[in-house]
Amino acid sequence: MGFRTVPEALRAASKAAGDAIGELRGADCGGPVGGVTAALPGGNASGAASSFSNSWQTAFKSWCTDGEQCGADLVKAADTYQAGDHAAANAAADAGKLRGPR
Repeated sequence: MGFRTVPEALRAASKAAGDAIGELRGADCGGPVGGVTAALPGGNASGAASSFSNSWQTAFKSWCTDGEQCGADLVKAADTYQAGDHAAANAAADAGKLRGPR
């Protein structure tokens, strides 16, 4: 039993995540909810909407940052796998160079 890792697939996933996060990062997710504050001034819903709008914007920014870190971690994993593969290939090649007694 085993598994196979394809570093280029990890890098492609990282790029796709970065592209998606880049498009989403500028979204104003809290804005529409914050509009309730102006639509219903003075009511309980107004304060709740403002609070939710702020917390939603903070959570969304944090999610985007986490997504970017995930993409960076995928590249790091690809580099690590590739370095390990190269080291193993070199070790195998060196093992094939048997030298007799001197």
